[in-house]
Amino acid sequence: MQQQVSQATQLAKEFFKYLIPSVSAMWFFSIYTMIDGIFVGRGVGPLALAAVNLSMPYINTVFAISLLVAIGSSTLITFYLGQDEREKSNEIFTLNVIILSVLGITISVFSLIVLEEIAIFLGATEDTLLYVKDYLRIIIIFSTFFIVAYSLEVLVKADGFPIYSIIFVMLAALINILLDYILVIHLGYGVKGAALATGFSQLISCITFLIHFILGKSNLKFVKPKLNFTLIKSILTIGTPESLTELSTGFTTFAFNFVVIKYIGSYGLAAFSIIMYLNNLVLMTMIGVNQGMQPLISFYNGKNDYKSIKKLLQLALKTSLVFGLLFFVSSQLFTEQLVSLFIDTANKQALKISLVGLKIFSFGFLICGFNIIFSGYFTALKETKKATIISSLRGYILMCIVLFILPAAWGNFGIWVAPLFYEALSLSVTLVIYFKSKFALKETPYVSRN
Repeated sequence: MQQQVSQATQLAKEFFKYLIPSVSAMWFFSIYTMIDGIFVGRGVGPLALAAVNLSMPYINTVFAISLLVAIGSSTLITFYLGQDEREKSNEIFTLNVIILSVLGITISVFSLIVLEEIAIFLGATEDTLLYVKDYLRIIIIFSTFFIVAYSLEVLVKADGFPIYSIIFVMLAALINILLDYILVIHLGYGVKGAALATGFSQLISCITFLIHFILGKSNLKFVKPKLNFTLIKSILTIGTPESLTELSTGFTTFAFNFVVIKYIGSYGLAAFSIIMYLNNLVLMTMIGVNQGMQPLISFYNGKNDYKSIKKLLQLALKTSLVFGLLFFVSSQLFTEQLVSLFIDTANKQALKISLVGLKIFSFGFLICGFNIIFSGYFTALKETKKATIISSLRGYILMCIVLFILPAAWGNFGIWVAPLFYEALSLSVTLVIYFKSKFALKETPYVSRN
């Protein structure tokens, strides 16, 4: 019994060793965009803030592409490290960086060619089109660094150095804040200044991570690349559910923008921008918990240790519940303080809509983490079909159905309460999938059952 308690304590220590840097890194990633929003909202105005929010789906798409490769790579790397196949892990690591670099450059070139079409597709109006184009043009130029840096932040944890993720990301975040103040407030560059601040911070983040893997004491090293299409297919397949989770943030913003413009108008869009900054912080926190759990589950899956896998899942679910309660209570008690970070209280109309919307919207914070954790759990076990079902239901299918029905029935209230409904419906399906899989996992815990 004492040995079991000791093992459980050790496992919890391992979990929090990965959890704290993962969540902290996600917070700093969120701060990048939140700081932009605060400086733009206060330094330029509500329409510029709305324009930055309209650009967010593009940025989320860039991050989703990064996660598509990074999570698949991380899962396989830690699985093979658990089996002591270091050379295989190095091969996957090298492929990860090469694939993402090529994708980043390709996406940047194409996006610059069709910049205006992208801005219009994202919902830019006559009032916001110039702001959106100015912001996106600079973000696109730096997007390769976004993609590679985000991937290396995931892989540095698979490498066994989770603390580096927070150190390097924190450094980039501090540089972002400093540059935001200089470029947006002091020099008056507006949304261009905010984009430059974010872009340079990602460039620095990318460089520091690369220094660790090239010159540092990393376990993962660059090796001569081998074009292994079977391995690439495995990486992309495993990474798809987590990529869908990240992409769903942008898709959710896009869908809500459309509905908010239809039912509330331009000031509603500015108000929703504020809510989405806070919502993204919540989602990134849950993704951080998930990323703290995943390398360990993959590692213990490689070691055929189901008891440790079960314990890690329980720890992750409890942690997501604590964070969900924290964000919900904060949104209820400090609503005005949170909203006033982004816009001047003199903007009465946008302020009023934000206050009402956040109080209702935040009910969804209570349960959104469970769906993200379960999706990540199945991804780490290489059960990608189950993980994809959960991600697709939560982030796309049920969200669209609920957004189509509730605003038509309940007006503005239906918009703000929608997250609670689609998260709860998704969780119902998720629990059915989990409890059916749980018993099969006890019998054959180490084989993918897609």
